[in-house]
Amino acid sequence: MKKHLLLLSALKPHHLNRIPACYEYRLKTPDSVNEEDIRWAEVIAGKVPLTYLPIAENLRLLQLETAGNEQYLNKLPSSCSLCNASGSFGLAISEYLICTILMLMRNIHLYQQHQKKHLWQVEEPISSIYGSKILVVGTGDLGKEFAGKVKMMGAHTIGINRHPKLPLTAFDELYGIEEIETLLPHADVVVLALPSTAKTRHIFQKQYYARMKENAILVNVGRGDALSLDELLEALHTYPIKGAVLDVMEQEPLPQQHPIWKETNVILTPHISGTFQLSESFERYVNIFIKNLEAYAQGKALCNLVNIKEGY
Repeated sequence: MKKHLLLLSALKPHHLNRIPACYEYRLKTPDSVNEEDIRWAEVIAGKVPLTYLPIAENLRLLQLETAGNEQYLNKLPSSCSLCNASGSFGLAISEYLICTILMLMRNIHLYQQHQKKHLWQVEEPISSIYGSKILVVGTGDLGKEFAGKVKMMGAHTIGINRHPKLPLTAFDELYGIEEIETLLPHADVVVLALPSTAKTRHIFQKQYYARMKENAILVNVGRGDALSLDELLEALHTYPIKGAVLDVMEQEPLPQQHPIWKETNVILTPHISGTFQLSESFERYVNIFIKNLEAYAQGKALCNLVNIKEGY
């Protein structure tokens, strides 16, 4: 008997041709899926509406198309494995990081303001990724891919993770989170690339801003709750920080009245650094998803299996 596969991702014919023959599939969207589809499915790939999870009694594998998985934790049948799409977005987010960090390093944010005022004025000083020390908090797929790219550009890369003794070639140095206050005064750029868990919420604490190097840049592309936006805003007016890049917020959409919108040294984007706007990201997701379909059918270990207890 074939396994029942419910597809809620925007797959094209050449993707569907890669599905193992042992699966019978239905191709739906999150809006068109119904209760009968959910009850029928043994495997679901894509974004399943949370309201349907209580009736997914036959579900044994949920393959997400996102790296974040916190909203699905403890909502699935105990017999169901949860896999995320970590590994899909490293390229897209790395290029976003390089783009926005260089914008602040080269004062492009100031020139954008000058353009509105028709003002021809040079802004100094500027800095470079080459020769800079870049501290990456979170050394998962995203952190590793970004660190590898800026290392090739001449940066000295420092990683912070839970297992600093494990070697990672993208990083010149590795430390535990307990060392962050010692490292901050030396970092030209600090990148937060963390999942959202109970342990990472507001992990970038208020006192850390006082330890940051003069003209340092802070970037958050992991999850919005890694820092307090109000504490960041206060720090930008208190300490000589160059600026910040925020692609994720604790509250999304960011309220229109929030004062951080007006900060000229903050680059704000609406959670777009890691999406399927870049086609390569979707192809990477499909590769993960097909690999897991094959592994599940053969009873082998799954890729990106989420540890429910740890949250990622």
